[in-house]
Parts: sequence; C-alpha cells; structure tokens
Amino acid sequence: MSEKNNSYITSQLELDRVVALIHERKLVALDTEFTRQTTYYPILSIVQVAVKNSAGIKESFIIDCLIELDLTGFLAIIADEKIIKILHSPAQDLQIFNRQSKLIPRGIVDTQILASFCGLGFNIGYSGLVEILFKRQLNKNQQRSDWQRRPLSSGQIKYAFLDVFFLEEIYEKLSAILSKKNRRNWYAEEMEIFTQKLLTHSEENLLKKFSLRHKSQKQIFQIENLISWREQWAQKLDVPRQHLLRDERIEMLVAEEFAAKDLGKKFTKEMIAEVTKILTNQEQLPKRKENIPISDQQKITINKAKALIAKISTRENFREQFLLTNSELKKAVCEKVNLKETITNWRYQMFGEELEHLIHNS
Repeated sequence: MSEKNNSYITSQLELDRVVALIHERKLVALDTEFTRQTTYYPILSIVQVAVKNSAGIKESFIIDCLIELDLTGFLAIIADEKIIKILHSPAQDLQIFNRQSKLIPRGIVDTQILASFCGLGFNIGYSGLVEILFKRQLNKNQQRSDWQRRPLSSGQIKYAFLDVFFLEEIYEKLSAILSKKNRRNWYAEEMEIFTQKLLTHSEENLLKKFSLRHKSQKQIFQIENLISWREQWAQKLDVPRQHLLRDERIEMLVAEEFAAKDLGKKFTKEMIAEVTKILTNQEQLPKRKENIPISDQQKITINKAKALIAKISTRENFREQFLLTNSELKKAVCEKVNLKETITNWRYQMFGEELEHLIHNS
C-alpha cells in the first residue's frame, strides 16, 4: 500500500473529486468507523474509500464525517445500482447510510456472504480473508479505539486505510471462485434477502436473549411489549437500549420483584405510566402456540436430518448453520411446515427435496 496514494478528506472540493472518481470507475470499496457507546444511533466518524483512477492506480481516502461536509453526493452512490459497492459484513454501515440519506442501498457486494458461497467459512472476518487469500496478517488493535477523537492517531489512520485496501482484490478472487462453482444466482438471491432484512426493524432477535421457559403466557406478552416500548423510547431519547432499561430489569418487572414506580429518576411520569399499563393490561392477550414436547420419533427424524445436512455441507463446502437453522428444522419436522415456506429458493434447490423425502418417510 503506497502512502502517497492515501488522502485524508477535509474539504468539499476533495470530497467532490472522490465522488466523481467513483462515478467514473463504477466500482468502489467502502468501510466506516463509528461509535455508539452512549447513543442509540451510531455516530459516523469516518468513511474509508478505495477506488482505482483512470490510470488503474488505486487511491484510498478517509472522509472525515465530523466536520462540515455535504455528504449528499456520496450517499447517493450507495443507492446507485450501476455502481458496485464492495464492503465486508456491511449491515451496520448500510443502516447508517440509509438513516442519513433515506435511500435504499443498491449494488452492494458483501465479501463475507460471498466467502460463504465460495466455501471459505461462515461469518469469516475481513482479516481472515486477507490472511487466506494474500498471506498477510492485519493488526486489529485499533478496531475498538476512540474514533471520535481528533486528530486521529497514525495507528488509527493506517488501520482505516488497510480496512478497504484489499476489498477489490478479494471481490475479484471470490467472484472467480463463485463462477467456477456456478453459484452466482444463489449469491444474488441471498444478497436480495440480506438487503430486505437489513431495513426491516425486527425485535425477534431481542426476544431471543430472554429465557421464556417456565414463564406464563402473560409474562411473555409483557416482555414482548416492554422490548417494543424500550426500542421506541431508546430511539426517541437516542440512548442505548440497555442504558435505558436493562434486560435483567425487564425480567424483574415481569416477575413482580419491583414495580414500575421504582424504576428510577431518569423515567418520567409518562414513561412510568406506560410501563405500568403494559404490566397491568389484561386486554387482548394473544394466544401463543404451546410448546409441544418433541416425540421420540421426531427426535430420531431430527437427528437423521442433521446428519443429512452435515453430509450436504461437506459435499457442497458450506457451513451447516448457513444452510439450515435448528428452528427451521424443528418447524419442518414437528410443525409440518412446508420447507419451501421455511427456506430460501437456492437452499431448497440444493437439498429441499432430499430433506422432505427423509422427513415424510421417517
């Protein structure tokens, strides 16, 4: 990496040149650094850019987002489907761009998902790919450093430039492997699903952090509503959800170990009234599907299915958890949910009929 081709962008004129260069090339590598220790929404610190100029020389840029720069032109690139944007595990990066621009990301390449289709591992990190493909080890010491401080240290700047330097070459190598494996359509389908989920706010993952065993229908309903309430207020106040109301406190509330009025001084009368209503409201309590015990025969079928998925994952060089989750398998076996409604099309093409045959004949 040549330092003479690295630039730290602090003026609108410099930024406009970067935007023009990206439009000319139609392909760019991107990353961001941000902080969110004391806020609900991430505070964008810098955007890293790597793009080749007309002479084929790679130029790298750090855009300082804490100074007065108009990012409108740059953010429009994220939604331009004619420009390929290469990022690694970009969920949070794209959510930041979407929140700032209100535009839907298009033309995104996720090298982490791409690596999964190339058989290089499930959720592999950027530094892991660099080591596998280029035999280079990257120092990640600056990853959790303070990106809000100015000036950035020389170590932070070096780290930031390296975080985008290899992305285009990773994309090229993995694209070649993907073509050889004839999996381009599968990858495109997975990226479409990834983008849709990215912008759909879901509280299901937050509920997974709670143990629902031995809890009543009423308590589960209260937890779900308290999670939703916490998200709304955390966003409104722009504070981390756990700073507002920790998971343990939610558990204690539904267990009636203390009342809403004892939550503390940071809670207004309005907030306390809303929590009290959630804890005391008995109306429209939804009927939840009971957890039916798994029969011995179903356990046998599940184990056979897991063995089949393990065999397919070895044959196709995929990680098992990337192909089928335990919850998807249990739905197919115990709830008789049609596999086509549970898994994506490319997964069904790979093993759907074989798995359905096993389930129906067990």
